[in-house]
Amino acid sequence: MTNFISPLLDRPGHSDVPHNVMREHILIVLVEDRIGSVDRVVGLMRRRRANMHTLVLGRNSQPDMVRVTVVVNDSEVAVEHLVEQLRKIVDVHQVEYLTAQEAVTRELALIRVNSSADNYNEVIETAHLFGAQIVDIAPETVTVEVVGSVEKVEKFIEALNPYGIRDVARSGRVALARGTAAEA
Repeated sequence: MTNFISPLLDRPGHSDVPHNVMREHILIVLVEDRIGSVDRVVGLMRRRRANMHTLVLGRNSQPDMVRVTVVVNDSEVAVEHLVEQLRKIVDVHQVEYLTAQEAVTRELALIRVNSSADNYNEVIETAHLFGAQIVDIAPETVTVEVVGSVEKVEKFIEALNPYGIRDVARSGRVALARGTAAEA
């Protein structure tokens, strides 16, 4: 009796990119604002084993629609196949696939930092260097808001580390196509 294990390399819907090579893909999905519609989108991505790096839901210019922005950071999923599967969902009206170069992306972060009379001005100065806003001041902490690219947010967090970060809340990325690409 021989044990035969079939290779998992030629599965439909999966790319042939090596597992250690990650690619970033941005999917913007317009979904009807009905009970269960977003669940169907997320469920499909889970079934297709898409490695969702960020998932952001929000309103857009169209009433009764939800804009789902998903950053998929994966080597296993063939994005074109995933897009076609998403388009088959009844509540999905539009799926837009963008590479990092084709999109303008932004992330928001709120960061609560330790602050005392000794370092208060330094924290404020660091925030202003990154274009961040002070949104709350307490006796022992300062909360700042920064908006920008993922790299900018991470560098800002790194710059605040010496002061002692108490908490960080990040929104995940939202995206739009560059220029007039979405209008075509």
